[in-house]
Amino acid sequence: MNTTKIEKGIIHLMLPFRLCSGLPPDQRNFENAVWIRTREDLARLDFLLEHVKKFFSSKADIEKPDGAACLILKLRPEAVPVKMFNNKTFWISNRPFNDREKAKNILQYSVYIDPSAFRIVIHPFTSVAILTYSFEMEKESRKNNMASLGDFIRMNYLLRIFNRPDEAYLISQNDRPEERSKASQLLKGKTDLFHKNETVNIEQGGWRPSQLINYLLNELNESYMVGLFDHFHFSPVCYIQPAEEITNEDIINRTLFHLRKVYDFDYAPASAILQREEERLHPYRQIYYASSLEGSVVFNNCNKSDPEFIRTFYSNSFHKTLWVTILGFLQRAIFLQLMNEVSDINPEDHQNVKEYLRRYTTISLKAIFSKVSVFHQHNDYYDLIIHNLQINALQTELKDELHELNNLQRQFHEDEVEKYDEIEKQYDKKLNIILFALSVFGLTEVTYAVLGETNMSFFQHTLAIGIPVVLGIVFWQILSFRKK
Repeated sequence: MNTTKIEKGIIHLMLPFRLCSGLPPDQRNFENAVWIRTREDLARLDFLLEHVKKFFSSKADIEKPDGAACLILKLRPEAVPVKMFNNKTFWISNRPFNDREKAKNILQYSVYIDPSAFRIVIHPFTSVAILTYSFEMEKESRKNNMASLGDFIRMNYLLRIFNRPDEAYLISQNDRPEERSKASQLLKGKTDLFHKNETVNIEQGGWRPSQLINYLLNELNESYMVGLFDHFHFSPVCYIQPAEEITNEDIINRTLFHLRKVYDFDYAPASAILQREEERLHPYRQIYYASSLEGSVVFNNCNKSDPEFIRTFYSNSFHKTLWVTILGFLQRAIFLQLMNEVSDINPEDHQNVKEYLRRYTTISLKAIFSKVSVFHQHNDYYDLIIHNLQINALQTELKDELHELNNLQRQFHEDEVEKYDEIEKQYDKKLNIILFALSVFGLTEVTYAVLGETNMSFFQHTLAIGIPVVLGIVFWQILSFRKK
């Protein structure tokens, strides 16, 4: 792998997170000093079926869009990362740059960080989101020859973690002080999302991905309290294209394994694990897809004689794969959030249970798909990724929880109906007694009035009282019959 040169190697890092404080139903504007809403990506979503496209873009041009659809944010032009990364290259290393003489086993790579690739995709209805940005390995650098496949695998492993001692360090290749000092703006006026004391001078030793994440999510954290699903771990989506076609199948298998499983480069799994079919897809002779819970990869093993669309697969087709991956990871985050909510539900709070069931029904109608595209390769890849992200298993587990909640709701409803039936019977009984008494007195008064006599014989009194009693009994029987 160390001798296999690459034409293109790019890593899109995805970080799912939740907004723990919840969102007011009338507040859907997440724009702030760093992020602004965008519609630039909608043209790339034309390969999706219409109802899936609406999940990303429904009413994106109005002030209050559908809460069950996503909002897509990009960096503001004046944001620090745009000024830092635009048309500049960076060194990435596993050691601080101001202490490299004492360090051993130094790794150092040259990369581009595209400011136009920064995105946050928010699903307001469930308060979950995904942050994504990319690193592209420079094909050639001043200090190194053409990058190798082994370099790319090591860089992927180095970049996928943050806020840990082995987190990557980055520093501008431009030695001008004003260029390196831009990184200090990542910390200026920002509270620490990770509660970590950083002792390295970032202008000399390099800045770290956790500082960039802190900058990007700081204002959202202050308003909504950001929580991570996978602590201090990115999910990488890698694209790799060697300079020449690789004929050694073992190299391909190992590359797919290390990039989708993101284990250390020296990890040596068994051949059966390398070739596990349920984690791989091979729609073209040259193109391999692979996916796991840790990450995904597209491997383009083309040569110069292959068709143009294969050789330019990254610019033509890879971004469709990226958005399908974003969809899969967002759906996983949604289910994890729903399971987090259902674990906190008090079964005795029936209004809360009803609200949760309503939320799940809304999500199942607008955020769960069997197919996503009219093109089979995207549907096949979607099937692959939702299987390996265990979304079906999460959905089944959640349905079991909902079934129990629904049983509790039904039992509660039946108990309530039975209680109200008993109350209604008691009420009807009392009402019938009152009506009977009123009818006796009323008919007695009518009888005396009809007879027009105040001094009557015993027989006349008997008639005056007996007739209302008989009529009252008849009236009682009629009410009882109607009730039955």
